[in-house]
Amino acid sequence: MMIKARKLFKDVSDLPTIPAVVSRVISLLDNHEAEPDEIADLILSDQVLAARVVRVVNSPLYRPTSEITSVKRALLYIGFRSVREMILTSYFIEGFREKAQPFDMRLFWMHSFTVGALSRMIATQVGYRDLEKAYLVGIIHDIGKVFLGHYLKDEYGEMLSSIAGTSYTTYEAELEFFGTTHSEVGLCLAQRWNFPSSYCDVISYHHASGLATEDPLLTAIITLSDYFCLSRTDADAVARADAAPGRSEENAWVMLKQLAEAPLPADLESFLSSLESRYESISREVNQIYATMIV
Repeated sequence: MMIKARKLFKDVSDLPTIPAVVSRVISLLDNHEAEPDEIADLILSDQVLAARVVRVVNSPLYRPTSEITSVKRALLYIGFRSVREMILTSYFIEGFREKAQPFDMRLFWMHSFTVGALSRMIATQVGYRDLEKAYLVGIIHDIGKVFLGHYLKDEYGEMLSSIAGTSYTTYEAELEFFGTTHSEVGLCLAQRWNFPSSYCDVISYHHASGLATEDPLLTAIITLSDYFCLSRTDADAVARADAAPGRSEENAWVMLKQLAEAPLPADLESFLSSLESRYESISREVNQIYATMIV
C-alpha cells in the first residue's frame, strides 16, 4: 500500500509546501526552553506568517479583551503550543484552498475540526498531556483525502459515486480502487512536510490503531474521535462509517483503557455515549473555528 501511495507522488510537481521558516518556528515551539523573543523574531522574518498569527489571535476564536498587534504578545496570550497548532493548520488549509475536489470541502473541514476538538476533549479526560497536539493531529488526520480528491479527481469522484447509498467506507473503497488509502497517502504528505514522527504515525494508522508504535494513546484518541464524528455525520460519501465499531476502534478502546490515567466507562459503547453531552458545544466551537480559518 505504501509503494502504491509513493507512486502517486512521483509525477506530482505542484504539491503544496510549508515554508522553511514555518518548520523552524514549529521546532522552536516544541522546545520548552525556547524564549518568546526568539520565536517572535523568527515569525517576524516572514511577513505573511506574522500577519496570519496576529489576524487569527484577534478573531472571535480567541476573543482578546483588546486588540493584539504584536507577535510576542500573541505568543504570550494564547501560548506556544496553540500558536504551533494555529500555524500548521492555517498553512495546511491554505495549501489546498484552491484545489478542486469531487466532494464537499465544507463537510470535510467541519469533520476535521470536529475530530480535533473532540480529540482534545478525550485527551483531557484520559490524562494525555499534550492537548494541543491531540487537537492538531485530529484536524490533519485525513490529509490524504484532499490529495486523492484533487490529483485523482475523476477517479475519486467515480469511487465516491460507486459507494453512495451503500455501507462501504471511503477507506474500504480507496483500497479497492487504488490499492492504497488516504492513510498511506497522508503519511507521504506528512513526511514530505517533515511532520514529527508521532503525527505521521497517527495519520498512517488511524484506521489500523493496533499498528501504532510512536504514540499509541494519541492514535487511539484520534481513532475513536474520528469514528464518533463519522457516525454522527450525514450520509455523505466523504464521511461515512460502519454502524458498529470495527477492529481498529476495538483496539483503540483497549489501548485507551490500558494507558488512560483516569477511570473510564466499563465498555466502548458507554464511552461513546458519554461523548454525546459535549458534542453540541463542540459543534458550536467548530462553527467559530471554520469561520475564522476558512472564510
